[in-house]
Amino acid sequence: MRNILLTFILLGFSFLFKAQNQSQNDIWSGSYEVYPKDDKKALDTLFIAKTKDVKPEDVPARFESDLKRWIVTSKKDERKDALVIRRFIFNLEDDDNEYEQFGWTKLYQEEKISCIDGGHFFICQTKPNTTVDFQKEGTFFTKTGFFGVWLHFGLVELKKLD
Repeated sequence: MRNILLTFILLGFSFLFKAQNQSQNDIWSGSYEVYPKDDKKALDTLFIAKTKDVKPEDVPARFESDLKRWIVTSKKDERKDALVIRRFIFNLEDDDNEYEQFGWTKLYQEEKISCIDGGHFFICQTKPNTTVDFQKEGTFFTKTGFFGVWLHFGLVELKKLD
């Protein structure tokens, strides 16, 4: 009886640890309000959700090092088109490092920043109340720890809602 009880307890803990690891692996899923730089009114709300990983044969060779994908939709987008997004590439073996162009390689290696790419925008996550250095472009203070850059729009602060 004691062995059976111990087995159930250990199984329960193993499921708990597995669930914790899965939630830690998906730091992106959720809803985000998007605020233009230094503005208090939300511009949009984005919804990010984990989707199926892509197959290596379905992507160019440079993307084979990370096959995880998410989808993002915009509340303002009337068509509700879902855009597939991916994490920034960090593959030193192939000298392919998307953090390097911003000078963020060391931050990424120290697990202080993580970014995802949507083609015409990217979103990054760091600690709240952090000043992010954009090198020649200056710095940006992110109160929430989430920020992004949109082509033709610029820098935004994101606030995670859930």
